[in-house]
Amino acid sequence: MFLTKSEEKALAGESGEALEIAYRVLVAIGKISNAKRLIPIKWAHVSGVSYLTIGEYGLDFLKKISSTRGTKFRVFTTVNPCGMDIENWDSLDIPADYADKQLKIISYYEKLGIANSFTCVPFQSYKVPRRGTSVAWAESSAAIYANSILGLRTNRESAVSALASALTGKTVYSDLHIPRNRSPTKNIRVDLKRRNGDRLAGSVDYGVLGYFAGKNVPGVIGFQGQKFDLGMAEAKALCAAIGTTGSSGMFVLNSKERLETIDFTKKEYEEVFSELSQSGEGEAVVFGCPQMTIEELYELSRMLAGKHFLKKCFVFCSSKMYEISRTRGYAQVIEGAGATFVRDACADFTPLISALNVDSVETDSCKGAYYMHKVHGVNISLKDTKTLIEENAA
Repeated sequence: MFLTKSEEKALAGESGEALEIAYRVLVAIGKISNAKRLIPIKWAHVSGVSYLTIGEYGLDFLKKISSTRGTKFRVFTTVNPCGMDIENWDSLDIPADYADKQLKIISYYEKLGIANSFTCVPFQSYKVPRRGTSVAWAESSAAIYANSILGLRTNRESAVSALASALTGKTVYSDLHIPRNRSPTKNIRVDLKRRNGDRLAGSVDYGVLGYFAGKNVPGVIGFQGQKFDLGMAEAKALCAAIGTTGSSGMFVLNSKERLETIDFTKKEYEEVFSELSQSGEGEAVVFGCPQMTIEELYELSRMLAGKHFLKKCFVFCSSKMYEISRTRGYAQVIEGAGATFVRDACADFTPLISALNVDSVETDSCKGAYYMHKVHGVNISLKDTKTLIEENAA
């Protein structure tokens, strides 16, 4: 693997311990993937933020890195949601000792120079580079969205490799950064119509499809069988579900490639749905996995106009999206309906869900359904957004 003189010096420790560690990580990945060199990136997105996911080891590691004199991120760097609403954690039953550790993690990232994004949909909060630009994004749903919808180039980075890229401004030239690797390896043929005669529509439908596709195609996925014209919510749900069940980092809509093809029929749809939805109804409602976009907040406010939730409802989004929604009046309608905003946090990896002390939760997210069941032990009732409002708000 070729390294420039400056990269070799940094790897040898001449630029400090933090950069030495970062280059060691990238070189190790490069050797495993048979990469010939490192390339510059424009944007890093780091995922190791919630204390629930990185624990004491991650906390200590970030403390060490951020305490090294002169250590700063070399490129624009955003971060994933943390494990709590930073401003309102005490009113949401987050334990004080957990909050203390979470705030320390945030302070270490701030020392390194993050943009205070705390979002799993960074492409909504900041200007996206031109198509073909290489980035290093660790959040699986965002990485898949970047490759498949935005035309950026990124591998599905780990929390550690994305951190290394943020510190160096480089990533390994391998896999999905290389144009020839961005073509489908297998096709998923959608051979299914909904009961009302329409084709797949909405975040639940596309989440179920993504969950199935991620399980069955480890490489680039080609979708066939219907005309795919996705809105942001549907695309986001598809990407998130693919990332939940598999290693694929990209899909191609309306694939023309002649490849091995796997059928997705009513049978496969119902099998996936049954796996994700264990309960007919839930004791609380959760929106925002991945976090809600401004378009989704508008739609939610429109459906909630004049209504009030009959049970607890939590809406996860970034602070930036919350402030925009307040400016436009969406947040006031949603809060007026009795929902609680949880800003800068992730529905899957927060103590909040366990603190609800409920046996079941309703959601419109396939990714959320999988992780809330796995992490918090709650049963899930999976329903589309419209049904959730119709059944739980009056």
